[in-house]
Amino acid sequence: MDFRKIFASMALFGLASTTYAELSVDDYTEAAWITTRFYGAQRSGEGPNWILDGTNFPTSFTTDSYQGKDVSGGWFDCGDHAMFGQPQSWASYILAVSYAEFTEGFYDLYTGDYTDYKASGDYTRAGGKPNKIRDLLEELRYEADFWVKAAPDANTFITVKGNGDQDHKYWVTAGKMSTLSTAEGGSPREITANKDDGYTPGMVAAMMAVMARVDPSADNRAKYLQTAKNAYAYASSHSGVSSAGSYYDGSWWGGRWQDGPFLAALELYRTTNDETYKTAAQSWFSKIQFESGSYTRLGYANAVPLSVVMGNGVFGWNPTSGNQKTVKDFLDNLYANQTNSEGAFTKETGGGGSFSVRTPSGGALLYALYSKFAGIDTYDSKILTNVGYLLGDNSNKKSYVVGYTRNGANAPTAPHHRGYYGNEDTSKDPDSGFNIPEKNKLLGGTIAGDFTSGSHNTTVSSWNVNEVCVDLNAPLVGALGYILSKKKPVTDDELGVKIEPEAVKPVATAAPATISMEQHGMQVVVSGLSSVPMLVELFDLQGHRVSMVKGLSQVSVQLPSKGVFLVKVSGKGVQKSYKVKAL
Repeated sequence: MDFRKIFASMALFGLASTTYAELSVDDYTEAAWITTRFYGAQRSGEGPNWILDGTNFPTSFTTDSYQGKDVSGGWFDCGDHAMFGQPQSWASYILAVSYAEFTEGFYDLYTGDYTDYKASGDYTRAGGKPNKIRDLLEELRYEADFWVKAAPDANTFITVKGNGDQDHKYWVTAGKMSTLSTAEGGSPREITANKDDGYTPGMVAAMMAVMARVDPSADNRAKYLQTAKNAYAYASSHSGVSSAGSYYDGSWWGGRWQDGPFLAALELYRTTNDETYKTAAQSWFSKIQFESGSYTRLGYANAVPLSVVMGNGVFGWNPTSGNQKTVKDFLDNLYANQTNSEGAFTKETGGGGSFSVRTPSGGALLYALYSKFAGIDTYDSKILTNVGYLLGDNSNKKSYVVGYTRNGANAPTAPHHRGYYGNEDTSKDPDSGFNIPEKNKLLGGTIAGDFTSGSHNTTVSSWNVNEVCVDLNAPLVGALGYILSKKKPVTDDELGVKIEPEAVKPVATAAPATISMEQHGMQVVVSGLSSVPMLVELFDLQGHRVSMVKGLSQVSVQLPSKGVFLVKVSGKGVQKSYKVKAL
């Protein structure tokens, strides 16, 4: 008896609120792998970009520069080859904070330069080779290294690379396009910098502050922290959101922009333990338009729901305006109270142009972050239902991820993505038909979607349903990381990851002989060692390290869940351990 079909039939008649058997760990692993590697197909610059393997032009836009300085690299926006920082900065932070909070749910399945796939000739998951670096970290590093170039000081910030109108003239690969003239979207291309924008650099600063906390490389942590400070300084001295022609109009944010610098200050505080950042975060938090954000879903133009979750999770703050005064009420108003008969979140879903996938993926991620901070599993079934829905666990067996066909799911066949088709002939249009390289069929991007149709749109030029973008895909990657971190976590020790210690500079005064620890609910605060760095590590009772934070004077560590943990504190001449319990 096929219970999945029975439940599906019940759902059609409104007789079931959720559907289907749960996906397996391997199903989620496949989904996380394919959606994470999607960012490798979005790489601009020297790359390597795996989707350009086998083409005549495997690199692209390597000569991007601003005032004579190299600004190549980073991710393409969607299925085109321009780089729009407005949504990309949001996607960067979404992925970075997901990585930080659900680290053990992000696996090492391939090598970040894709030489493993080239060597094996197999671009499926089986063709990958682990290299002791989590895959999402490698994708994030590529983006972070671009932001280092884009925010070299407190007065400079690159917002856009390329011109959308020029970029959209031809349906060719990024490598081919970069050989064309500027008017045809090629090199040298237009670089937009130093706009009046507080949101975009704020989101970049938040992403880079997270990277400065989680990257195993001491050198990377140092350069990423400096970039975070540069971008935050720029964000703090500007306001609003800049427009990028008709592609990303600043008005789409509806006046919501303070979330950028707020999240930046929050993450800088978490990374540095500098109280001035907490004070700044509180000031920015009080200016956020909570009432506006509570009526529209999470997306690149609305980070208010994310700010609500992060503000409460890190500081215990709640919205200061609007009717939704708690995280639960805020999220339930947007998601849990608005579902279809299959249990999927339906806020702002519908036909072409509504970018339907943002609702279930964004809701799943927000509840995942909320659950992690609060140490609860109340919403896990809703998270699983909505992620499963996007992976084809729905009455139409319709997957919204390119190349994901597990359990008989039908994957999109006409993604609006130039690299996918491998075409280098400028005379062809997107609907003329292509011989798609087999490896490219595993693109992994999440399409915009159409929740009113039982089948996929097969017209490539229909960007409003077939577009794949870095921002659309990011929340699903984060939610999958949460699921795997609970179902099958993989520790740094199991991967063989080595965390490089920071160099300790000699100081004139000796470190104090004692330290102290206080617990406030799910937060542990360690004080002492005011003149030298202090390392605070959190371990579970199986000896697996859960988190690691460095700082001076005072270090805060968030307990990941209920249970008993071991806190180890070390510094110059001092080492101490505490056992803490979260109820």
